[in-house]
Amino acid sequence: MRVGLVNSCRYVGGAELWQVRFAKFLVAQGNQVHFFLRSGKFDELVEKQGFELSRIQMGFDLDPVGIFELWRGLKKFRPEAVIFNDQRELRIGVISAGLARVPLKVQRKGFSFLKGSLRDRMYYKRLDYVVAVSRAIEELYRDKLGMGPERLWYLPNGVNLDRFAKVDGEALRKKLGAGDAEILIGMAGRLEWQKRQGDLIRAGKILIGRGHNIRVALAGEGRDRQSLARLAADIGMDKRVAFLGFLDSIEEFLTGLDIFVFCSEWEGMPNTVLEAMAAGRPVVAADIAGVREVIEHGKNGLLYEAGKAEELAERVESLIKDRARAEQLGQAARATISERFDERKIFREFLGWLRKKVETKK
Repeated sequence: MRVGLVNSCRYVGGAELWQVRFAKFLVAQGNQVHFFLRSGKFDELVEKQGFELSRIQMGFDLDPVGIFELWRGLKKFRPEAVIFNDQRELRIGVISAGLARVPLKVQRKGFSFLKGSLRDRMYYKRLDYVVAVSRAIEELYRDKLGMGPERLWYLPNGVNLDRFAKVDGEALRKKLGAGDAEILIGMAGRLEWQKRQGDLIRAGKILIGRGHNIRVALAGEGRDRQSLARLAADIGMDKRVAFLGFLDSIEEFLTGLDIFVFCSEWEGMPNTVLEAMAAGRPVVAADIAGVREVIEHGKNGLLYEAGKAEELAERVESLIKDRARAEQLGQAARATISERFDERKIFREFLGWLRKKVETKK
């Protein structure tokens, strides 16, 4: 089967890394994959991974150049299925894919935001299916667009636990020059306002004020890099916050942390939370819809009210003071991933579903 993956994001986040892993799985199963991407960090990563790709302008919705370039690329590759990531590429892509007569047009929706406008309704009528990574996203499409179950399919994110086997957990400490007494607290994700990394920086300041030896590590790139650095400097945390940028090995980062924190204001189902759980880290995460489907407060992680840095600090401090409980939560988190979010099983299920739907279109 030939599968086209379309993404307009310039940065590398969880959805982009998911596309790379799924593409590797597809190729390993004997399928052909072609990426259609906007120029930026992500297309550089895809090229480095050795995949075929076409660079598409995708400068704005209804970009005529982008529509033409994508139509031309799809006509040449002749995919049986095309998978869009988010809204901009969907709006450009459903037109291009329709003109190119692609049999199956799917959006894998991992972002829990949708206006449900007349414009949205127009574009989604041209789409065959929405693959929702969380139940909250399923509900969003039912409520905003009146979309029925025949066009919605639930497929959560997942993690391959083998990625975290034999990972050097001391590599991060060595990289940061962290002493044995320092407590490493970190978050991975795009540096964007939605992710609220500033809450972690503020919580770190609160914890230091309470006498804890804290180092904050942030993995990822994005538009808020400078504003977050200014915040750290303004509150005297500049020497306690490390900006690591995009990491080739997120496994070493996560395994090296004492506590993983996730501050985002909204999500579909955050990959980095699942990955931190797979690494066996105790997780303190914002109590938002996509997270609640994974973390049960007090059993396999801790939740706090999004935006409340003081409450976040209290949750983290409870784990610093009770290391046995932190270890227990980390073990329960890993067990949750093994039981419910095995990526290999999820990928096989998705591929089988795609094949079935393509057959019904022929």
